[in-house]
Amino acid sequence: MPDDQPEEITFVYEDTDEVRTFAATGAHGGPTPDGASVVANLYVERASIPHHVSHQIDERGEVDLSEASQQVTRGEVTREVQASLVLTPEHAMQLGQWLQENAQQAMEQRRQTYG
Repeated sequence: MPDDQPEEITFVYEDTDEVRTFAATGAHGGPTPDGASVVANLYVERASIPHHVSHQIDERGEVDLSEASQQVTRGEVTREVQASLVLTPEHAMQLGQWLQENAQQAMEQRRQTYG
């Protein structure tokens, strides 16, 4: 190592005004066609709500909410994408390793706490 090169570097972490925390129950994506990046669309799964519901209007002009006359569904489960990550393959590998290491630590802490 040359004499003028520092032996240590300090990184400072700052949040932007737009930073937000969100849950993710899975990811969908893969390599880009040229292989330059990996895309991970992080999502939360939930039961799907209908696309739309129709109700009859009675003779008094009131909406009868007791029974739908038509309901159009969109499927059983909705995967709501919360964020998309675009990483180089190298960064994706580093992030994957970091996630696995931290997941192991969290699982061990949970075992110690809850048995």
